[in-house]
Amino acid sequence: MSYRLPPLNGLRAFEAAARHLSFKRAADELCVTAGAVSQQLKALETSLGVQLFRRLPRGLLLTDAGEAYLAPISDAFRAISVATEQVAPALRGRRLRLGLSPALSKPSLKAIDTLRRNRDRLYSKLVITDDLKEVIDGTIDALLRPNQQSPPGLHVDRFDLRTAAGQPLAIALVTLPGLAGCREHRELVKLLRNG
Repeated sequence: MSYRLPPLNGLRAFEAAARHLSFKRAADELCVTAGAVSQQLKALETSLGVQLFRRLPRGLLLTDAGEAYLAPISDAFRAISVATEQVAPALRGRRLRLGLSPALSKPSLKAIDTLRRNRDRLYSKLVITDDLKEVIDGTIDALLRPNQQSPPGLHVDRFDLRTAAGQPLAIALVTLPGLAGCREHRELVKLLRNG
């Protein structure tokens, strides 16, 4: 049986843009430009013959068709992810090798303290570093650092945390694109968002 599928890159762009309701944030997650996400979505909408987004001056809204399409597409990607973990033993249960900027190891941050307490569940080793080259070379899988520029080719999640003194602190989690969205990455993002 042959499956009738739309362009898979378009589906990834749709799922990310629908989750974030932003082409820019979807582009950051997928390590492409916002223009590329927009083009992929236009191609997807053309192939489906349905408009999935309402493009507004200050953001996006899903159309009724887009809302109906999102849940099964997200479920399909989740099923692919689970199947991949079951088939690829190297991915199953592998914990992240995490880098932490020296600048973040000094201020008292609830999220960083919680992160350290959850080592066994989230990551296998913690390295104090601020060198993006270690992510690019694969020495570490992800790096928590002060929020700076978006490094090209890497996935970036941004968070606004507060120090113990109540001072705001913007941080970024820089991850290899292939690991962004894995179970450990999602748990790490959830912990940082709640911190």
